[in-house]
Amino acid sequence: MTKLSMVSDAIIRHIESGSLREGDRLPSEGELAVHHGVSVGTVQKALTQLVHSGLITREQGRGTFVSGTRVAPADVRYLRFSDAEGKDLPCYVHARSVKRIKRKGPWSDFLDSEAFVRIERVINVGGRFDLYSEFWLREEDFAELGGLDRTALEKNLRELVGQRLSLPTLRVDQWVRFGKLPSAAAQELKIESGQPGFIMELRGYTLRNRPLYYQSVCSGPFQERLVILRENGQ
Repeated sequence: MTKLSMVSDAIIRHIESGSLREGDRLPSEGELAVHHGVSVGTVQKALTQLVHSGLITREQGRGTFVSGTRVAPADVRYLRFSDAEGKDLPCYVHARSVKRIKRKGPWSDFLDSEAFVRIERVINVGGRFDLYSEFWLREEDFAELGGLDRTALEKNLRELVGQRLSLPTLRVDQWVRFGKLPSAAAQELKIESGQPGFIMELRGYTLRNRPLYYQSVCSGPFQERLVILRENGQ
C-alpha cells in the first residue's frame, strides 16, 4: 500500500466507524502528516482525492470537514475490488445528472427505442481512484420508476429497476476495451480530453431476453494492482 493510500484509507475508516461524523473537522495537514509519518504533500494529495470523491470538503480559512453527503459505502456489486493485501475497497457513488436524450449511440442500438434517460454517476473506489458511469434506460421505463431522489440514484440501479418495475436483471453481457474516453468522462475524471482509458460496457437483459439497460463505466490510468471480486465473492 502506498503512503497516499494509507492516509486515505485511515480517514475513510474513521468516517465509516463513526469516529468522524458529518460536519466534524479533520486535524490539520501538519498534524495528519506527523500522525501518519508522511510528508505534508502526501497528505494534501490524499485530501484532494477525498474532496473529489465527495467524502470531505475544504473551506478556505476554516479547515477540512466530513462532507454533508452520504458516506456509507454503496452496493455496487458488479464493480467490487480488493487491494493486493486482500482488503475489500468500498465504493462511494455520487449522482451527477439525469437527462432525457434522443441522441443515438450504442445504447439506442441495444435498447431499440427513440428516447432515453441517461443517469451520470461517479463511483469512488476506496478513496483511491474514480470511475465514471453512464446508465441508460428507455424513457418509458424510467418514467415507470416514479420520482427518484439523490439517495435512490446513489443506490444499486439494477436492484432499483428490478424492485420498482418487477423487471429483474437475468443476464449481463460485459465487454472491456482500451480507447479514447468520452469528453464527459474525461472532464469528471480530470483527464485531458482525447486521452485513452479503460472502458467497460454492460448490457442487461430481463424476462424473455428483453434488453433492459445499457451502461458504460470509464476509468483513467491508475497504478495499483487490484483484484476484481465476483458477485458471489469468488
